[in-house]
Order: sequence, then structure tokens, then C-alpha cells
Amino acid sequence: NGCIHMSFKNNKKNMVKSLSLATLVLLGSQLAHARTWDQIQQSGELKVGMTGDYSPLTFHSKTGELKGFDVDMTTRLAKSMGLKVHFVKTSWPTLSADLAADKFDVAAGGVTKTQKREKQFYLSDSVAKNGKIILTNCANTKSLQTLEEINKPNVSVIVNPGGTNQAYVDSHITNAKIIRTKDNFANLQGIRENTADVMITDLIEGNYYQLKEKGVFCVSSKKILAGTSSVKAYMVKKDNKQLLNKINAWLEGSDKMTLAKHWGISE
Repeated sequence: NGCIHMSFKNNKKNMVKSLSLATLVLLGSQLAHARTWDQIQQSGELKVGMTGDYSPLTFHSKTGELKGFDVDMTTRLAKSMGLKVHFVKTSWPTLSADLAADKFDVAAGGVTKTQKREKQFYLSDSVAKNGKIILTNCANTKSLQTLEEINKPNVSVIVNPGGTNQAYVDSHITNAKIIRTKDNFANLQGIRENTADVMITDLIEGNYYQLKEKGVFCVSSKKILAGTSSVKAYMVKKDNKQLLNKINAWLEGSDKMTLAKHWGISE
């Protein structure tokens, strides 16, 4: 009986401890609010989350400097607000969770506007038009121009976790071999080395690498894959409507058009 009594007491303590921890987590999530516009102004900086692996929107130069269309865009956006930009490293699998946890004020650098994201966050007006295409190594002799041609057992499709590229592959590629990598850099290297046949990516990125590494990367699809036409946007928390309004107002100005032309981006 003593053993049973002791076991009951220990279980009761563990239950109380678990409930206390759950309560703290719940309270923490309820208290986690985005920085208000006044708080952002007082800090003197706009925190922007980027993966840094999506050329030409955001990437690192050989010297390690963060560069790209969205790097320039958000730098000018912050300047228009009288703020300095502060870039925060994130990843595609953790992007939404990091924004929800207030690690940054704005998510940028290739964020596709989706219904799922719109349910959880505010998404800005269009930053750039986009769609999914098939990217291959130019030396690949297989015919890989359509979804039907790449969705075959003798074709390997390389993809990184998180984001809309993985979502497309998981929902459309049922017969081809799927090679899952740790990030977008590994995707590109797989195509570069011709160890994978296909990479499903955005038109923006495909055009950039086709131009940057001529004879290595080729956009093999003749048009955007059916049902994938989309736009890129900036993402903020739903308790930050004032910040969203300022972003949308700035996107209507001339800076966006100038930078889009400079980086070869379709608006």
C-alpha cells in the first residue's frame, strides 16, 4: 500500500508540474504580440527575416554580404520610414514560426502569397509576379518540359524542406524519385552537378540562374506549370496592421519599379 500511495503522490506531482508548464506556455503565447509601430519607431530599426538562399531576391555574395532585390527593397523601405534595416536569419521550415515568435517584424525574400499564410498573417500587396517552372542541367538529355515527363520512375526530382516548392513536389510528384535536401543551396548543387534531373522552383529564381550560369542551368518548361501562377509578398503579424499599411503605401512608389528593373524582376 505504501508503494501505491507513493506512486500516486509522484503522479500527482508530475500532473501538477505538467499543467503548470502548459499554463506558462499558454500564457506566453497569449502575451506574445508583435512590436507596435510606435515600438518599432522607438527602436530605430525594422527587423526583416530572410533565408538568404533565394537568388536574386536574397543571397550571400562570395564575401558573405547579403544582397538581392528584396535586400535592396527592404533597405529602402526602412529608410522611407526613418529606420535602419536589421536582417534576421531564418529558414523556410521555420519562417512562419519565427515571425509568430516576433523574431522579426517582416518576413521577406521570396515569400509566396498562399491561403494558408493569409489565414495566419497579413500579406502585403504584390512585390513580384511568379510561378513554378522546371529547372534542369543544360547537359541533361532527357525530355523534361512538362509535369507528365518529369513524373516518371527514371527521373529524379530534388527539393528542400519548407516553402511552396516542397508543397508542389509532395502534391504532384507521385512516380519520380524524390531527393530531399537540407536547403536550397543543395538543390542547386544537385542540378549543377547533374546528380538530380529536375528542380521545381520559381520563375524568378530559374531565370536568374539560367542567365548567371549559362550552359549549366536551363529552364526546360516552356511555360509556368499549370495552377502555379503566384505573387511574392511581405508578411507581418495580424496585430500589425499599421505596419502593413505603410508597406503597401511604399510599394506603390517608384522605388519598387526602379529596383525591379535593376534586378530583372517582373512586377
